[in-house]
Amino acid sequence: MKSILLRRSFITEAAVLLAAFVILSAFGAAPRAANGEDAWPPQNRWFYVVRGLESDAGTDGVIDLITRASSVGLNGMLWSADWDDADRWSEEKIARCQRVKEAADKADVEIIPILWTIGYGTMTGKNPNLAEGLPVKNLPMTVKDGKAVYLPESLKAVNGGMEEWKDENTLVGAVFHDKPGEISFRDDKVFHGGKSSLRMENFTADQYGHGRVLFEVDVEPYRVYRLTAWLKANDVHGQVMVQVNDMNGGQLSRYEARPNTEYGAFHSDWTKVTTTFRAPNDGKARLYAGVWDGGSGTLWIDDMQIEGVGLVNPLRRPGTPISVKSADGKTEYKEGKDWTLPEFKLRLWDPDAESQALIIPEGSAIQDGQKLSVDFYYAPLVGAPQIGTCMSEPEVYEEFEKSAAAVVKLINPKKWFLSMDEIRCAGSCKACKDRGISLAAILGDCITKQRAIIKKARPDADVYIWSDMLDPNHNAHDNYYVCEGDYSGVWDLIPKDLVIACWYYEIRDKSMKFFSERGFRTLGAAYYDTAKLEDNCLGWIETCKQTPGCVGVMYTTWQKKYELLEPFGKALQK
Repeated sequence: MKSILLRRSFITEAAVLLAAFVILSAFGAAPRAANGEDAWPPQNRWFYVVRGLESDAGTDGVIDLITRASSVGLNGMLWSADWDDADRWSEEKIARCQRVKEAADKADVEIIPILWTIGYGTMTGKNPNLAEGLPVKNLPMTVKDGKAVYLPESLKAVNGGMEEWKDENTLVGAVFHDKPGEISFRDDKVFHGGKSSLRMENFTADQYGHGRVLFEVDVEPYRVYRLTAWLKANDVHGQVMVQVNDMNGGQLSRYEARPNTEYGAFHSDWTKVTTTFRAPNDGKARLYAGVWDGGSGTLWIDDMQIEGVGLVNPLRRPGTPISVKSADGKTEYKEGKDWTLPEFKLRLWDPDAESQALIIPEGSAIQDGQKLSVDFYYAPLVGAPQIGTCMSEPEVYEEFEKSAAAVVKLINPKKWFLSMDEIRCAGSCKACKDRGISLAAILGDCITKQRAIIKKARPDADVYIWSDMLDPNHNAHDNYYVCEGDYSGVWDLIPKDLVIACWYYEIRDKSMKFFSERGFRTLGAAYYDTAKLEDNCLGWIETCKQTPGCVGVMYTTWQKKYELLEPFGKALQK
């Protein structure tokens, strides 16, 4: 009897062990690390490449990176290569793409396309009217000789000519300029117009490297304005910018000068810079010019001025109608019968784009000399600067389907990446407002539709996405640039099988934990052009090791710096 019991016990234990083995095998079998994947290194060991297929030399460069990455164990290339327009690629680009794919297959490196960047104007190259628009209200236009034109309003001078000074180095009219006599100075020898300019230097005397001047102006709410300034630079290291903010510090528009010397500085003779903005509803704006995060060099600023602009770049789609009324708003006039807008080319990226005139045809109810009030939608240049795409226009998703089908035909990827970061203008046009849902719901619906389009093109696809617009620790909140609405809660409105790629180093622990606790898999986007691995990568690797559900790490360079690619790959093996 005892032997029978022992035998039954042995059989029972064996059955349990076998069952456990089968269950573990189904989920990967091997012992698990804290991240829920197989032991380190992680499943996805990626590197990021922003290079198109416009030339054979550029294609050779991508292939060389694949070879280098493969030699140190990296197995995925997140590739930005104009996939949004893949359905319109030339035969030459298609042939170069096949060369890259063959090289990647040989090196056992997976190609992951990144596409559909709503925040940076996806599909506006095909149809610029798909841009998201801010409402412009009550624009005054006057009819003369069969045309309605905008007559710019005069604005209060702000001493942008840098001519009036309280004392040797203190400018009249400015809210402030950084450390007069130490960083900012009156210059009577170098100027663009008049007799003096504002000179900025010694930026390291400020803990943040600032050398700025700020003016405040009163403007008409919901109108478009153009800010111009003249800059002269002698080898300035730092961010040279002219920007407009609201009174709460929210950025309305920005011009940033790019480094143009071989040693990464900005150098120029007197150059006119321009940016446009839609005035906030409180009618107040702050005009900044100068240097942020500055090191060495000298910047001169002169002749800053602001002017109203009229019917500039009016968007023409169902969600951005134009309304023409009498000045008192009591009579609305019909397009085609009372007024027409001639065909014109949208110049969304041109801050000097011209104002359009309305044509008043014969038989119109609008009379010569009459004053009109016009409402329209304007696509602002914000952030980098950038143009946003409307998430509520059906045509956008029709274009997504075309590009997805083309991507499958070209490389048939298993993994896809949604470039849904920094959506700084959203929820403001009629198409968005008419839906009657929150900004978070608009974004969540957009992402859900993008995933569905990818799944339709390749049912077994894995979909990755940038984290910032989904992260309350980052950009998923209200009062984000010129967005209308609140992104809060969007993390509950997206598919749970998305893999969230976190990229903000300073909040990496919070971000990775936030998504992990909600059941999302994650990926850490490391490096960001730092000087050494210790500056960023090693911290990311440690965070990823400790995060349940983390599936990988990526060498993420925006400046096309690959000097640390091999050390990065080796660090992942430790």
